[in-house]
Amino acid sequence: MTPRKKPKGGELSTNDKANNKTISSIRSAVERCIAHVKNWKILATGYRGRLAELPTIIRIIAALEFYRLG
Repeated sequence: MTPRKKPKGGELSTNDKANNKTISSIRSAVERCIAHVKNWKILATGYRGRLAELPTIIRIIAALEFYRLG
């Protein structure tokens, strides 16, 4: 989802500005989440364990991260 652009020589309506702010806040949260996932060593260096166990490990890591964030 992308925010609405300001027209040439014009201004956005109050409603469009509010929608853009909502979109921006959601996108920033998603981008931070993706950055955290990229920083996880297990995903950055390549997983060398059993592939069947990978989804469980990712769920555990995500749960620990949510616990850390509160």
